[in-house]
Formats: sequence, C-alpha cells, structure tokens
Amino acid sequence: MRCVIKLYGRKSTEEKITNEIYNLITGKGSKPYPLSITETAKTLQVSRDTIYRYIRKMKGAKSIPVSSGKLVLPKESPESKFYRFSSYNPITSDPLVSEWIDDLLTRKGGEQIRTWRTRLRSVESVCNTCKILPKKLLISEKNTEMILRQYVKMYRHGNVLCNNRGTRPSSDIRNVTYYRVQGVRDFCRYHGMSWPRGTNGIMSQKVPNHGKYSDIRLTDDELNRADCFIKERFGIDSDIYRWFWIGIESCARLGALYNMSLDYTKHVTSKKTTYIMTAFETKTKHIKGGKWIKYITRKDTQKSIDLLKSRGNSKIYESTLPKYRFNSMISNQLKQIYSHLGKNSYFQDRPNHALRHIGAHYWLSKTDYNFGLIAEVGGWNTIDELKKSYGQIPPEKILEIIQ
Repeated sequence: MRCVIKLYGRKSTEEKITNEIYNLITGKGSKPYPLSITETAKTLQVSRDTIYRYIRKMKGAKSIPVSSGKLVLPKESPESKFYRFSSYNPITSDPLVSEWIDDLLTRKGGEQIRTWRTRLRSVESVCNTCKILPKKLLISEKNTEMILRQYVKMYRHGNVLCNNRGTRPSSDIRNVTYYRVQGVRDFCRYHGMSWPRGTNGIMSQKVPNHGKYSDIRLTDDELNRADCFIKERFGIDSDIYRWFWIGIESCARLGALYNMSLDYTKHVTSKKTTYIMTAFETKTKHIKGGKWIKYITRKDTQKSIDLLKSRGNSKIYESTLPKYRFNSMISNQLKQIYSHLGKNSYFQDRPNHALRHIGAHYWLSKTDYNFGLIAEVGGWNTIDELKKSYGQIPPEKILEIIQ
C-alpha cells in the first residue's frame, strides 16, 4: 500500500516512512541525535498528528519502550537544554560544532580556511541570541530560515547578544546578515543540509555592497597633494610613506602588505628603474600559491625603500609595535592623509583597503584601462572582479575616448 505523504519530497511506502520516523525520534537515522515530535514533523514537513499516527503503528513492531499501552519516547536530557555559550561553556563543546570545526581547520588540503573564526562566532551569536542549541539549525531548511529571520528581527531591536569576546556585530545589517548566514550555511552544509546557488531571501549569499565602491580613487592632483602632505608631516623615510605608496603600487591587501619582504630585484632600462617585489595573499592562496609579483616604479618610493634597507630591515616598515597597535597607528595616519584631501566616508571607514582601490585606478589610468594586465599586476582573481568592484572608468576618461 502506498502512503499519501512523501518522504523528503519523494513518493515512498508506508513502511519506509514509518522507519524514517522511528530513526529520527530515536537518533538512529541521518540526524546524529534524537528529534522531538515537533522537530520530526518539521523535518518531514508534515503535521504532528501525522507523526503520532505513525508512532501508534510502531507499538509491538518496533523496539521503542511501551508503558501502559503508550510509547515512551526519548526525553531530552538536562544537559541538552540551552544555556548560553560563553568562555565557561564554549560552543565547541557541542559535538556537532566540534566536528564541524575540525573540518574547517583542515578543509584546504590539511590547512584551515581563513574565515573559520568568523563562521564559528556567527553560529555562536545566532544560538545565543535565539536561545537554541546548534542541532535546531539542522531540523530543516525552512526551520533554519525561520531562525535566521528571528535573529535579524532581534538584531534590529538591539537584542542581539555579544559573542564571548564581548564585541557586538557591525552596524550594517547587510553585513551582519551576510556573515551570520555564511556561518550557519557552512555548519548546515557540513551536516548534509544545503541551499542551492542563487538562493534568494534571508539565506542568500550575495555579497553585500558588491561593486558599490568601484569608483573609489584619487586623481593625479590628489596623489601629488598626498605625497607632499606625507613628506612634510612624516618624512620620506617614514613607515607611512612606504605603506601608502607601496600599498598603492602593489594593490596588496592588509595582511600581504604587513608581511611583505623588503627584498627586491632591479629592472633597469634607459627610461626607468623598476623594483620587482613579491607579496603573498592568503585570500588567493589557491591561485599560484598566493604569490603575486609587484612593481614599484616611483623614484621617491624606491628611495624610501633603500633608506630602510640600508639599516638592515627586512620588512617595508621599521616599527616594532605589536601588529594590532601598528595597524591602528597606520590607519590613523592614513585617515589624516584622507582628511587633508577632504575624503570621508569609505576612506575613513576602510583606510587600508582604500589603498587597493586607489591602486587599481592608479594602474588602470596609466595603462589606458587595460583590465587584463592590471588584474595580474594587482592580484585579482578575474578581470570581471577588477571591473565590477574596483575599476569603474571615470566619466572624464570616457569623454576623452568618445570625443
């Protein structure tokens, strides 16, 4: 006899449906823990009455304890009831999360993925805010979406909980949603539940603000004013001078710039001398091992590099501050430069990454917007990424071409 309901969207026999319900409520099926009647109903997308109807058929046929003619279903243990994940109760103590983290730390050929901490904290924040155990995220796609919608609503009302570092999420709801969903989707995917590419709604993974800042740049006049300002306030033999100009000509991201070696090879022609340097980008480690060749062409930048190299330094900066304090110092100095130029908004919010945007336009303008060449010079994955997110052609350049 065929059953009137489906099993995970497919027609199935009554026996198979009965077996699946039995496995779910006893923790012997695809889920590594017992589900409640409500969770089982949500997983199979049927009513609780339907689940109870099948359970009644199991009596005598299945090895579920029976007392006074009633099934005795597995009860939730006191340990499984929610209490906030914190430094005293780390979320990694949950076996489902611990197993997932082991995967994140070895996923890239034995190496960890760069954003594993962010993904872990995202799941932690969702669980703490919505007061759920991680297993609640694995009941069904629909249930997970409902939890994420609840999280966003609570965030908007200021009810989101701090993570165990005591920090609150970004003020941009789009970024908050993106990273929380990224972490939850990764957790669910590892445990066999996924959303297809192109999914819309709360579970979408469209990058927020993608392409919104492709016009961020400095004109030649602004670059000259910035150069004069840095020389007058900090000097040509300063960390900020090298950081600013190497950052622009290399288009290197913050981490690659911080770890960049001062070593270079000279390429000399009758017209100019170029210092050929190397930067390693962890974000693109899957491409060429993350190794990108950089070209430093400005004479004053080369002079600043040689002054530092003559003192036996191995990095592009001389400061011995801890990394977090060095980054804070450089960011503050960059903000001073941008303020001098009258630049606010993005420049002040992301002072270091702005150098990558400035560098993209710096090189594109010098090569008549040769996107293929500059994608290689700047270390972009694809020409499309360079065009969409960094290289919007300025109106005056378009007018120059079409007139």
